[in-house]
Amino acid sequence: MDTRSSDEEIKRLAALNSYDILDSLPEKDYEDITLLASQICGTPVALISLVDQSRQWFKSNRGLSFRQTPREQSFCAHNLQALNSPLIVEDARQDARFQDNPLVTDAPNIVFYAGEPLVDEDGQTLGSLCVIDSQVRQLDEGQLSALKILAKQVVILLSYRRKTLQAIAAQRQLAASEAQYRLLIEQSPMAMCLFVGRDLRINIANDRMVGFWGRGRSVMGKPLQEAVPELQGQPFLDILDQVYTTGVPYSARATPADLLVDGQLKTSYFDFTYQPIRNAQDEVYAILEVATDVTDEVILRSQLQETQRALESAVALAQLGIWKVDVVNQTAEFSQLVQDWVGSPEPLTLASAVAAIEPADVPTFQAAFAKAHIAGLGGGLDVQYQLRNQQTGQVYLLHSKGQMQFDAAGKAVSLYGFSQDITQLHAAQLALETKVRERTEDLQRANLDLQRSNDNLQQFAYVASHDLQEPLRKIQAFSDLLTTQYANQLDQSANDHLQRIMNAAARMSALIRDLLAYSRIATHQQVFGPVSLNAVVADVLLTLDWTIQQTGTQLTLADLPTVNGDEAQLAQLFQNLLTNAIKFVEPDQKPYVQVSYAHRSVNELPEDVRPTAIVPFYHQIDVTDNGIGFDPKYLDRIFQVFQRLNNRKNYPGTGVGLAICRRVIENHGGGLSAHSQPGHGATFSVYLPA
Repeated sequence: MDTRSSDEEIKRLAALNSYDILDSLPEKDYEDITLLASQICGTPVALISLVDQSRQWFKSNRGLSFRQTPREQSFCAHNLQALNSPLIVEDARQDARFQDNPLVTDAPNIVFYAGEPLVDEDGQTLGSLCVIDSQVRQLDEGQLSALKILAKQVVILLSYRRKTLQAIAAQRQLAASEAQYRLLIEQSPMAMCLFVGRDLRINIANDRMVGFWGRGRSVMGKPLQEAVPELQGQPFLDILDQVYTTGVPYSARATPADLLVDGQLKTSYFDFTYQPIRNAQDEVYAILEVATDVTDEVILRSQLQETQRALESAVALAQLGIWKVDVVNQTAEFSQLVQDWVGSPEPLTLASAVAAIEPADVPTFQAAFAKAHIAGLGGGLDVQYQLRNQQTGQVYLLHSKGQMQFDAAGKAVSLYGFSQDITQLHAAQLALETKVRERTEDLQRANLDLQRSNDNLQQFAYVASHDLQEPLRKIQAFSDLLTTQYANQLDQSANDHLQRIMNAAARMSALIRDLLAYSRIATHQQVFGPVSLNAVVADVLLTLDWTIQQTGTQLTLADLPTVNGDEAQLAQLFQNLLTNAIKFVEPDQKPYVQVSYAHRSVNELPEDVRPTAIVPFYHQIDVTDNGIGFDPKYLDRIFQVFQRLNNRKNYPGTGVGLAICRRVIENHGGGLSAHSQPGHGATFSVYLPA
């Protein structure tokens, strides 16, 4: 029983009330202590019990569903004396003090109880930290020692609470000395400081507050405006002056402040309170600041809001109608867009939404909805159907997707999803399909026209090869016959005319052959495969062997790669390039031709080279001669059909050879360029995909 006198009880109750703890909300620090007590002592119940005049109230009630009991039922009331040892009850059913207690005879059926008294620094017992079990148990010395330590920690928390409340409440008394303020501020887990005087000189500041300012302890003793100059232009100095003048506290939440930290101006957000402190004459002489950095919370909240806005914008832009179906109760919630589609004059229900589906699509919808109820199939809903607006009659083609939620037994509970109006999209797809079909028909017709064109070109090639060559061969044959049999009977003028006829016929025959080769490249069905350029050049040199010997040509050949191409076309390419290199030299000069090779990346290609196929790497084959060269301004001209830069008498030709080269290289996805100066030879560079 409690043997305290009424005076002692009055003092104890006054001490308890000074903590302003009764009926306060749960706090993590206290919850952590009961968790530790329960785990250390191995009991299902651990309580921080505070006993007032008529009840015991639990600041933390781990393991119990209620927060208070009448004082006469309290075990802790027997522990109010400032004892040096806890109250231990191993079996309350056998203890005369408790065996008839409703807490023993009824829920929670207390059997074991161990309570350590909560004795504050003034020697007042406020209650106890206790552990409870519904079976007999004993605590060892370690557990009892831990219980005592935890009880002291509860008292420390209560003491800290009382001191903090006294500091923040704008105490009218100056009984608390500067030392008490210093202790309160320096030991506070929150950032705190004390500004003294009208100039707000920093008198006391704990490490958290100094850390916010980012200048170390050098700020101590300085006016705030001087210590933290970046506060000028921000609202804080004016607010502090107003609090000092009026004596009215000021609090704010999530307020931005620009502070210079590590040499950089950084924006942080704070919850803070400015509390005026008065002297014995009731005059404000100082301001207590309590601040909490909530930057992370502000950023997180901002990101959450931004994400929410982005989601809402995305839903709005995508024209998505959102819905949720409660399968158990057969009810549903719909976004405004869904209600607009249905056009129901009454609040939209699941039944009225389904009733708006076009009858022909109801079986499809019902089958998809039934499939979503099967957990083994994943619970997904994916269905297209038509829905008619009940007011306007407008028909929408909707695509709905959703996911069913199931309970532990696999029973369908709720279906979440969205619907999208794809009416215009479907119409656009139909229109696109029509255009594609029409375009395909156009391409087929174009292919037929191209095939006819190719057939005509092939027919032309046949005519050029046979019908045009035949009269030329007869002209050449008869001209040769006249020269052989009648040269002695003709005068010089007649012989000159006859020679001109033979030369013209030969030029015509060469021109027809070159045109035939050019047209065959355009119409020939290419057969690509691995082609050794070394073998191709070797065959070309055999063909040009007589010319090389007659002209005394010197050749330098590099090792060439194997490429993917048409062997016949590549042979034509190198024959034309080597023939030109040998042909276009001064009459008294022996030709010198060098064929070199390099491997290039696409970034190394010259600006004037534009291959018809873009690949990462290319083969570069250069054919360089010591011939007469050409002016660079004629570069584009030399690759055109029938374009010549030199007179036919000294350098015979048809002007088709380089055009054939360019066509061959384009067919192979490559590019061609040339570099030259008059009288200094020329280099033709071939680029083929590697």
